[in-house]
Amino acid sequence: MNEMIIKGKVPFSPKEANYQEERLEVLNKHFLEMVEKKELVSGSYCLSRNNKVFADTGIGNLSFEEKDERVFAPDTIFRIASITKLFTAISILKLVEDGKLRVNQFVGEFIEEFNTPPYNTITIVHLLTHTSGLISDEGVHEDKYYQNWWKLVEDNNADKWMEAILKKGLQRMPGKEWSYSTVGYMILGEIITRVSGMFCNDYIEKYIVEPCEMTDTCFGMKVEFAHRYNFRTPWMAGDIKKFMAGEEKSNGWELIPSTGGGLYSTSRDLIKFGNMIINNGCHNGKRIVGRKALEAMQRIHTSPEVKDYCWGAQGSYHAYGLGSEIFQASNEEQFVTPGLLSHEGFGGCCIMIDVKEKFVAVWVPQFYEGQWYAHAFRNVASIMWSGLE
Repeated sequence: MNEMIIKGKVPFSPKEANYQEERLEVLNKHFLEMVEKKELVSGSYCLSRNNKVFADTGIGNLSFEEKDERVFAPDTIFRIASITKLFTAISILKLVEDGKLRVNQFVGEFIEEFNTPPYNTITIVHLLTHTSGLISDEGVHEDKYYQNWWKLVEDNNADKWMEAILKKGLQRMPGKEWSYSTVGYMILGEIITRVSGMFCNDYIEKYIVEPCEMTDTCFGMKVEFAHRYNFRTPWMAGDIKKFMAGEEKSNGWELIPSTGGGLYSTSRDLIKFGNMIINNGCHNGKRIVGRKALEAMQRIHTSPEVKDYCWGAQGSYHAYGLGSEIFQASNEEQFVTPGLLSHEGFGGCCIMIDVKEKFVAVWVPQFYEGQWYAHAFRNVASIMWSGLE
């Protein structure tokens, strides 16, 4: 199975980054076992400490299709899904820095549709912390009658996407409960558009992606990247093949903010984003966002009475920053540094940014459709952090 491990060229050795090289073999074995058991189509990871990238590895197949013999290489492009939300949060923080808004302002001050009860009490902080009360994602709560919010948009014209979403009403009052909502980040995208005067997707690419030199990262797909996209599921393969054949047609959906999960990237590119945060908002001497904005992002913004009932949680307190999980010392699922920033993406992928240890980890456990395993995230994190000198 070692032929399934593709090691990308990196500028530093683990030793130069103060990392125990033997722990990478443990990590590789863990990924290989998941691939062998058909728990994963593939996996990859990229690690950096003190701005020194010392591992960039791909493991497994590019596609779920057994006849496809291509491998998941370090430069494979995948949809980062909800990790996109971190880019959205940074964009909001940049606009705060520029004096365009305050995070405690009501959404209705920027979007007229929200300027009516019960939506008029929702603030930007509520959206950033998933406490707005807006419709949660499918599968977050057990509900056999749940109607996917995308269906609400499909039943209406694309230019009425916000009206379609608001028809679901509030599931709970703002600020009372942590409930994961991609819709909230679409609304943040609309705020970015209206405040900046630039479509939110374009704003993120111009002011975050480009200055971070993330050359393999963008919203949607590009023809020149076609051979590097992974086929994790049949529907994903179908979308990519239609795109490559030029069969995609405009239907208005491209005008809806993709700020909840629309970016594609590579592990190596995401490391650049993580290191930008480690470096107080700078990349290669270029300022992307200020240190004080990042300090605000890393503070917990959910009050102790905010409870979590998502994915089987039993009403526990959920600590959350401005766009990111803030790992708590009381969390015993994985042995990592308290206070680090973390975000996962559906499908899956994960980024953890450990400011204290100046350590950034990106990994991509690509599940078969309908599967998810905690050990592809929690156990992997513990292995990765075990190598820190």
